[in-house]
Amino acid sequence: MSSVLGEENTEKESSTKKSSNNEAPSYAKDIENEEAVPKGFVVKQGIDGSLQVEEVKDDEEVLELPLKSIGKKLSEFFKSKESAYAKILNELETDEQKESPLHDKSMEMKTAKKFKYENEEGTGASYYEKAQNHLAQIPSDEGPAFQLLSEAAERGHWKAKRQVAWGHVFGKHLPIDLVEARNLFTELAEKGDPEGQMGLGLMYAAGLSHNSSQAKALVYFTFGALGGNEWAQMALAYRYWAGIGVPSNCETALTYYRKVATTVSEQVSVTGGRAVQRVRLMEEIDNPNSGGMLDDDLIQYYQFLAEKGDVQAQIGLGQLHYQGGRGVQQDHHRALNYFMQAADAGNPDAMAFIGKMYLEGGHVVAANNETAYNYFKRAADLNNAVGYSGLGLMYLHGRHVKQDYKEALTYFSLAAKRGWVDGQLQLGNMYFSGLGVKRDYKKAIEYYNLASQSGHVLAFYSLAQMQSTGTGMLRSCHTSVELFKNVAERGSWGELLTSAHQAYWAGQHKRALLLYMLLAELGYEVAQSNAAYILARHGPFPTLFPEEETLSRALMYWGRAAGQGYSFARVKLGDHYYYGWGTNVDYEAAAAHYRLASEQQRNAQAMFNLGYMHEQGEGLNQDIYLAKRFYDLARDSDSDAAVPVALALAKLAVLFAIKFITEFDWRERLSKLDPDFVFGPDWDIYMMILLTVLIASLVVLRQARNLPLHIRQQQQQNNNNNNNNFQQPQ
Repeated sequence: MSSVLGEENTEKESSTKKSSNNEAPSYAKDIENEEAVPKGFVVKQGIDGSLQVEEVKDDEEVLELPLKSIGKKLSEFFKSKESAYAKILNELETDEQKESPLHDKSMEMKTAKKFKYENEEGTGASYYEKAQNHLAQIPSDEGPAFQLLSEAAERGHWKAKRQVAWGHVFGKHLPIDLVEARNLFTELAEKGDPEGQMGLGLMYAAGLSHNSSQAKALVYFTFGALGGNEWAQMALAYRYWAGIGVPSNCETALTYYRKVATTVSEQVSVTGGRAVQRVRLMEEIDNPNSGGMLDDDLIQYYQFLAEKGDVQAQIGLGQLHYQGGRGVQQDHHRALNYFMQAADAGNPDAMAFIGKMYLEGGHVVAANNETAYNYFKRAADLNNAVGYSGLGLMYLHGRHVKQDYKEALTYFSLAAKRGWVDGQLQLGNMYFSGLGVKRDYKKAIEYYNLASQSGHVLAFYSLAQMQSTGTGMLRSCHTSVELFKNVAERGSWGELLTSAHQAYWAGQHKRALLLYMLLAELGYEVAQSNAAYILARHGPFPTLFPEEETLSRALMYWGRAAGQGYSFARVKLGDHYYYGWGTNVDYEAAAAHYRLASEQQRNAQAMFNLGYMHEQGEGLNQDIYLAKRFYDLARDSDSDAAVPVALALAKLAVLFAIKFITEFDWRERLSKLDPDFVFGPDWDIYMMILLTVLIASLVVLRQARNLPLHIRQQQQQNNNNNNNNFQQPQ
């Protein structure tokens, strides 16, 4: 796994001083007869040999670096000068010679490249169209669709090749065939297709079908991101954020995450978009009720209640199908059916949700402002928060009513007071833009924060925009990146988490692993921890990569998940170093990871492990008292640790007793028991007197017990008479 991990962490590039105008660089003579990277793009080579392709700002001076000086590296990425990448460079050079704006020309060129081949259909157009019809059905008929897509791809249809390539990667109604997928991605990438470049980037990054190469992955991700592919932009942003294969650069990560987040925000409706289920397999197995996924039996039970007229079941199922999530596919047709049943029973929530569906429109119902207003009004008359928010939207945008910001503000305030997230979001928007109210960034931030606590995507996006520009708050690149990353991960591709989860529980561990590996490259922490878990629990996977790399890959994914703050991943990192799984045994490194998990996340398992290492003296100083302290901390931080801590403390007590017995100096202690030392030189006289008194006392007691019975009775009677005489009155 050295090829995978060796390029994972790179050193930061050493800073170089700019050459003065009078001093030409050493390679200046080589520039005359060689091609050079245009000033719009620059290829940088790190200390570890990895390459970075960066776009240069207009006001930044860049020395032209001849490609031939790093020809050996570039030859690994580009098969010939006639490749798509060489064409891009040549066209950019031509544009630069014409003294045209580089940014505009490069964008026009990339757009032309994108669509020149994207619309190439060959003779497979009819097959592709039929496949799309199958996929558009509810539920989609994916089996026949992918058979048609395969036929269309063989006939030269460009878009079909994309879907077939991903189908072979994930085994989606096609056999998993990484070699065929690589061939298709290569064909797409050579024509400059961003999705093909993204696919090759994934295969090089994850080491699928060939050895891992983070440098090649970086180049393909970069070109895919420049071509507008959202997955490539996310992968590149995560690498710059986490410093994987490149020096960590928050601003670059911010740029790419902002692009993806903007795309996601444009696709999200005011309802907040689809829910993303972040289920950790390890936690779900330990606690089956923690995953949040609904099993089929429970859904059928709710359906039974809904059919019997249970309004709450109808509302619950309607919302579940309306937004999707928890293992349920989004289905607006079923959602509308359940909402209608509940609305007929007089439920205001159902009325409001029907109004939302008519306001937004879709394939189930056409947009109708009048119908939407009527449903919102009926719900609002019943003091429903969703109805208030809907009326606020109608007045805000002037739909079916005259535009009135003050009226909209009133309705949004009523909705927000009742805790409805849409009302909070819209109030934030109005205070931010100063619509019907004086502009107040602090108020906007307050309402955006409230809406974000309920998980609204647009609230996260608005906060990220304000953080990135320092509007109403101090600018924070790190916080902005985290917020934009949160939004980017809520795109439509987030549904792949659900697909991977379902594949795992269906026993399709290889398919689940491949899906999680893709999402791990995009920066999903849940996918990274789940990929590591599958590798450790269900590996090896010899058809994907060599068996000896299994634990090393698990170590890599645990490391990435730990870097995003998952405490248990940090503990697993410690376990790998402690036991030597996928790496050499290193007790000090294990203790360092346990200490981080203990101090930063108060992880009970990490505290327990630190106690054990102090007890055994492995990687830490042997100290029974510190061991007991960490055991006590583990018990206090997690009640589930009470039993193992009690056993560990009992064992510690036994060890302490054994240590005391073995280390106790009995000879010295016995020497201090000398009578002359304790009682003085005349101790024998005192002992004789004491023994004499004891013997005399024993003799007297024994004689008293040996008197005849009648004498003892007479004595007892005399004693009683004396007592009676003494008690008579005078």
